[in-house]
Amino acid sequence: MTEPDRPAFGVNYVPRQQWWNAWLDFDERSIADDLAAIAALGCDHVRIQCLWPVFQPTPTSLSATAMTRLSVLLDRAHDVGLDVWVTVLNGFLSGWVFRPPWLPKANLFTDALAVSAAKTLIGSVAELVADHPAGAGIDLGNEPNMLVGFEPSTVTTADLDGWARTLIHAAHAAAPGLPVVLGADHQPWTTTQTGFTPALLANEPDITTVHAWPYFSGFIGHFGEDNDLAWSIGAYLAQVAAAHQTAPKPIWIQEIGVAPEWVTDVSVEHATERLLRHSLSVPGVSAVTWWASHDIRPEYGGFAPLEYGLGLLDIDNKVKPAGGRFAEVVAELRKVAPSTQLAPAIVALPPDDVAGLAFTTRWAEAWSDGRPPQIVREMNIEQQPG
Repeated sequence: MTEPDRPAFGVNYVPRQQWWNAWLDFDERSIADDLAAIAALGCDHVRIQCLWPVFQPTPTSLSATAMTRLSVLLDRAHDVGLDVWVTVLNGFLSGWVFRPPWLPKANLFTDALAVSAAKTLIGSVAELVADHPAGAGIDLGNEPNMLVGFEPSTVTTADLDGWARTLIHAAHAAAPGLPVVLGADHQPWTTTQTGFTPALLANEPDITTVHAWPYFSGFIGHFGEDNDLAWSIGAYLAQVAAAHQTAPKPIWIQEIGVAPEWVTDVSVEHATERLLRHSLSVPGVSAVTWWASHDIRPEYGGFAPLEYGLGLLDIDNKVKPAGGRFAEVVAELRKVAPSTQLAPAIVALPPDDVAGLAFTTRWAEAWSDGRPPQIVREMNIEQQPG
């Protein structure tokens, strides 16, 4: 996960039985079968999701049952050689919002009780993960910036950055040496919406993460699915993140995927391959984690339609065409490291600008011989090698 010359490949695990309500209706055998099927795709890690209301029924106590089940999942992952990243404060997941019942009207980013509770849960999960041989690290929460619009009072960028720093410190204090990351979506990098600052996301977690969705980022609509650049979102956001780093550190493309609804002229498996290859085409990327491992069962109502078909595996653990292509490409990339030689051009991001689609156009125009140009922040041009 921290070595760009030996990139890690994994999936965001979505249990085929009960989605992440599996923490409540826990089926160890089903989970073990899922993890074995994931390992058979050539994955070396999974990212999993806790549900905050399940794991912390009161602000001062944790669910012993949920924590035990987390240990069991780690055991079953270890059985098949998978490392596990545990995402803790969810929060926001698959388009659904989860809020502990003891936090009905308080702002989770600024309320003292909410922050204290979050520190308690983060610290306890960090200790558990650090003590387990399958434990790779923890993620504070899944796209917590998406919760800003659900809070009862105004949340500022400073509030978000302060919240993140507090919880990163709490995790490090509980489990020194355990890697801690923060899985925000693309918006802090590419829009002016209230979110974590790019400086924080790029520099303060132990690994810089990006969520590179070709549809939600606007790449498919901007370029068109027939244009190979539509599938270069991983390379783009990895470079944007690197441009904000004050010192190089590994970059993890933590979420990337494609829904069948997004394509008509190209196949899902073609899009899968292009997303993977582009993601590994730039320096610094140490891991790619696909969303998702499994489809969601159609009888589980209430999800947005696209959520049901994102898996590499179907609801019976059969490999889908996209899963087969994923496994083939991963096997090849493990044997032959892709070229990360950039085009000679440099595209400068002005210090007062965001890397939105207007900037994306400039980046796309500077490609040369199938290679993307380097992105730098304008203030750093003179520091780049000539």
